[in-house]
Amino acid sequence: MDLVLIAQQFQHLDWTPFVLAILVGGAVGLERELHGRPAGVRTHMMVCLSAAIAIQASQSVPDALGESVVGNIVFDPNRLAAGIVTGIGFLGAATVIRSGDIVRGITTGSCVWAVAVLGIVIGQQRYALALVGAVGMLAVLICVDWIFRWVRPLVYRRLVVVGSGADLTAIGASLREVLDQNRIRIQDIAGRIDPVTQRCEIDAYIRCRNLYQAPELLTQVAALEGVSHVEWTQISS
Repeated sequence: MDLVLIAQQFQHLDWTPFVLAILVGGAVGLERELHGRPAGVRTHMMVCLSAAIAIQASQSVPDALGESVVGNIVFDPNRLAAGIVTGIGFLGAATVIRSGDIVRGITTGSCVWAVAVLGIVIGQQRYALALVGAVGMLAVLICVDWIFRWVRPLVYRRLVVVGSGADLTAIGASLREVLDQNRIRIQDIAGRIDPVTQRCEIDAYIRCRNLYQAPELLTQVAALEGVSHVEWTQISS
């Protein structure tokens, strides 16, 4: 091991890309960490730093080898950047989790991919662009999240109403009235009656704004005449 060569490389090494990559990746990762996401500070730091290191290495290798060797070898940082972005996509996909109709981790996956892009930009020593990009990412994550706290998206649910020894038509009419009062739209509805036990069941697929109205609605439906059981569930995909 040539210690003199290593010492010379340390003297000529620019530490700015690596420090900035750690800070930028850490800032984005901290926002994800505070939201309890699996890919947090360390993951985003590692992705951003490793991308910056790879780009820096691709730019410094030709100088280290010399002109006589480089003439037969093609070093294209753009190809390396494309490979990094593609590879990071698999890491981002691993953060996506689906439970019923709720999908979590898409934003975190996009953040992992985005900090890799920031690392590439930092590795190319375009620091101003990287800082502007990082500020823009944090603004989107923080400000848009605050705005969407006031937005209630449409959700699709399954409402099962069971009655015993009652008129299915009467229960269906009462159910429609309750849903109309709560501004809930029926997408599809089906019913069945067991002639032996006289048990009837209404299976309704509904659409509504996510206003956390399930407890109140279930209480109203359960109070209808002839209703013995009510169930509100997500629609499985």
